[in-house]
Amino acid sequence: MVVTGGIHGVHAADELNSLLERGQKQLDAGQLDEALASYQQAVQKDPNSSLAYTRLGGTRLLRQEYGDSITDFQQAIMLDQTNAGAFLGMAMAYLHLGRYELARQSLNEAERLDPSKKAEISKVRTWLDSRSDSPPH
Repeated sequence: MVVTGGIHGVHAADELNSLLERGQKQLDAGQLDEALASYQQAVQKDPNSSLAYTRLGGTRLLRQEYGDSITDFQQAIMLDQTNAGAFLGMAMAYLHLGRYELARQSLNEAERLDPSKKAEISKVRTWLDSRSDSPPH
């Protein structure tokens, strides 16, 4: 993270990190409502944080708020086009909505950005191929 603005910038970065850590602890404890609130505060604190939007999208995905999660993942990607995690999350949301071609496209992009996830992505792609009307890629 690039921090500018001297003391104020460092303080803002610390606050963002604190909110992200709190949200993760809440998620780990199964407190989805609390985690959602923490991540919403994080994106308010730093609307340019791709990570904060990715975490917010992931929490909404867990809450089965698929449309809102896609919006958050798209915002994360607009802020950082190399955010493979946001593409993966978006693929899962599309998959849950039955939008298999968009899920496949998101998986392809995630794999391109992070080849270390190829094995996981292949499993999802195999599942997708068994349920999709479109031919496998």
